[in-house]
Amino acid sequence: MSILFINASPNKNGNTSQLAKQVLAEKNYGSLQLIDYKIYDYGQDFPDDQLEEVLAQVLAADTLVIGSPVYWHSFTGLLPLLMFLKWLTIP
Repeated sequence: MSILFINASPNKNGNTSQLAKQVLAEKNYGSLQLIDYKIYDYGQDFPDDQLEEVLAQVLAADTLVIGSPVYWHSFTGLLPLLMFLKWLTIP
């Protein structure tokens, strides 16, 4: 079983990352830092868009653990962008 932790925090080593390390301490897991990828809005076509690379990792995982800090009662803007684009591009 493969586990992928998706960190939606702009701070790679912040509280979200530290919490994931504690929760997944006994597990073998991969990490995906959304801040490291260029993901553009739906309908934008740029050659450096890395959505497909991110989706390949998401689809290859058996289990997703998603972490995001809370800003003004919601998650970061990185997370809904990935979620909405994922469901818009996968049939």
